[in-house]
Amino acid sequence: MAVMNEFLFESTKTAAYFLWETTKCDNTLTLWNCAEDIACFLEQSDILSPARITIILGTGVYDMGYISFVRHIAYRIYIYTGREDSLKNWFDAEALLNNIEWRQAITRMAYIYNRDKHKADGLSALHCDLIKNFYEGENGKF
Repeated sequence: MAVMNEFLFESTKTAAYFLWETTKCDNTLTLWNCAEDIACFLEQSDILSPARITIILGTGVYDMGYISFVRHIAYRIYIYTGREDSLKNWFDAEALLNNIEWRQAITRMAYIYNRDKHKADGLSALHCDLIKNFYEGENGKF
């Protein structure tokens, strides 16, 4: 369990770093929470490997699946950074999705969440209670 927590911590740190590098948001806790939320979204969508993201990206920018997927990432960037420039959020989401290190980190997080979701303590590794409540709570999807 300690090894898995170390992998989760390192993956979240990497994902949050690339969120910072891309968005330039100066609130590290916010970016950490953003990484957790994106990873939960990926887990919920059964996207547990970088290859799954590569397949989505390969469908092309006019594919509705691609558009919907990027929109989910861009929306989370907006929610956590507060930046209202939707075009910038979209381009940042695409930049992150095209970054192999970010894809590896964020999908590793999703994989760990998927692996741990049926344990008695559920998503105890999540730091943000709002995210934990959303994914474990009344929508019952996690």
